[in-house]
Amino acid sequence: MSRWFLLGWALFLGSCEPFADPIEPDRVEVPVFERASKIAPDAAPTRLKVMTWNVKYGACRIDFWFDGWGDRTQMSTQEVRGNLDAIERLIREVDPDILFTNEIEVNSRRSAYVDMVQHLLDHTSLNYGAYFQAWNSRYIASEGVGRMDMGVGIFSKYPITFAERIRQEDQTDLDVLHEIFYLHTVVGRAHVNLGGREIAAFVTHVSAYDTDGTKQRQLVHLQQIVAEEKLPFVLGGDFNELPPTAVKTSDFADEHPDLKGTEFEQPPYTPQAMQPFFDKYKPAITLAQIGTTEESQSKFYSHSIRGPNHGGFWTRQLDHLFVNAGDWVPGTTDVLQSPGRLGIKSDPNWLSDHAPVAGTWELPK
Repeated sequence: MSRWFLLGWALFLGSCEPFADPIEPDRVEVPVFERASKIAPDAAPTRLKVMTWNVKYGACRIDFWFDGWGDRTQMSTQEVRGNLDAIERLIREVDPDILFTNEIEVNSRRSAYVDMVQHLLDHTSLNYGAYFQAWNSRYIASEGVGRMDMGVGIFSKYPITFAERIRQEDQTDLDVLHEIFYLHTVVGRAHVNLGGREIAAFVTHVSAYDTDGTKQRQLVHLQQIVAEEKLPFVLGGDFNELPPTAVKTSDFADEHPDLKGTEFEQPPYTPQAMQPFFDKYKPAITLAQIGTTEESQSKFYSHSIRGPNHGGFWTRQLDHLFVNAGDWVPGTTDVLQSPGRLGIKSDPNWLSDHAPVAGTWELPK
């Protein structure tokens, strides 16, 4: 079937309403959602527990077609809600004051149209949530994916008083169909009221499969965005980039051989692109902790395409947390690779293709 036939079909489907949202303008305020029955946090905290987690659209380790390990394109409502129950159990174990999420969906066919933002608010102690849409296509013909509404989120026990989505540039190496239907990249920014003082929170999910340097330009843009912030802030998310001292940068065993030569083959990493973040801000996982050997660095890996159902474990560190003021409380920061890390009982390796990163932020005086 030709791409022009598919494009014509898409145009027909979109004749009454836009069939794909370009996610514009560059900056736009977004609504804040709330838990119906609030759980009161500390009135004037001096510390905040923060976690960032790419939750893989509530799929846990179901093998989808684009990762090479399976052929699934969608889930049932029962599967999604069951997976979210397990994801939320881990979130309750950590009990973060602020949670960043990547790949969260609210109205997508593959996740049975479950509103994950409200589901998460209703089943954790987080009271407020802001959703920053990055992918809104009314119909994606490829593999029968269908409706897609995916983005990033910021959740908080404390009131989110303002939230905005900041658009980042798209890849320039896409064909016409991908330009129309593919996801975009956004940064979510929120103000959080801690009872008399405000902090800012930023969530990011940088491009993964570009071959034209888009990821590196997005990281530069992200540096510019956070450098303009006047409030104390925490930044977290899936940077899709290794720390600057990473020893292993290619030939990861979890990538399925069938991905070679496809649009889902991982382009070369450029760890040096992360150096400015480690230089200017305070990372939850420091370069000293990471160390200089593959053995030491593997303790902080946070991503693996292949799950434990295929004998997989974490293979690289892509998820990070930074603050610009205050500091991380010693002994409270970790990548939650397995049960026992920071006292959790859940096994994160079964819950997503990313492990959560968590730490306690000592707020500036």
